[in-house]
Amino acid sequence: MRARGALHVHSNLSHDGTMTIAELAAWYRDRGYHFIAVGEHSQDMNEARVRELVDQSERASSDDFRVIPGIEFACKGGLHILGIGVTTLFSHFDPVVVTDAIHEHDGYAVVAHPTRKGTKIPPEVVHKADAAEIWNVGYDGRFLPSSQSLICFRNMRQLNPRLLAVAGHDFHRKGGFYDVAVEMDVGLLSAAAIVQNLRSGQYTIRARLFRCHADRDFTWFQSARLSFLSWQIGKLRGARDLLWRRS
Repeated sequence: MRARGALHVHSNLSHDGTMTIAELAAWYRDRGYHFIAVGEHSQDMNEARVRELVDQSERASSDDFRVIPGIEFACKGGLHILGIGVTTLFSHFDPVVVTDAIHEHDGYAVVAHPTRKGTKIPPEVVHKADAAEIWNVGYDGRFLPSSQSLICFRNMRQLNPRLLAVAGHDFHRKGGFYDVAVEMDVGLLSAAAIVQNLRSGQYTIRARLFRCHADRDFTWFQSARLSFLSWQIGKLRGARDLLWRRS
């Protein structure tokens, strides 16, 4: 089947989430998604909350929709590593050690919102990570990824040509949603099959105005062009909002 998924979703198990996992599953299913990858903040979790994350994810899953539990690990240097499929807390804050631990637990390690202010990405992490967010809706905005994110990804790919691109919703509340999806073909809608497709790069990032494969490289010109398109969209939206306020 062709499956559409949303990565980097927060429930109310995180301090800044507003919906339960069951509510998230129903909400995303109604919008044509087949799976979500939850990434709760590590600083909000303890062993009891991790068990709740696993239990709620399993109860919210069905034959036609899958919730993949995971943890977003806050590391030193302001770096966050999203461990998709990981349901174990680590006592380390070194991002290199955390990335290794994610792999040891059969997870998919993603550098989250790499252009966030104060984020430092050690080259060792770039070499070990599976993917990086080229588009984080929460930080980069809607409609298109930012040129800064694309340039950052291009620089990381020069260090690690195997690094894959992902788009993350960084979803906390309904108002922050934008319809960007990771799409893949899966025979069975299981967490293991989805994570395997992510790990092997067998997926496409797709939104209304943007599409790219997992291993795409971005030139400086392509980054600048997307930045210009994003600026145009912002101007058009501003003009539309002004007309609405005056009407």
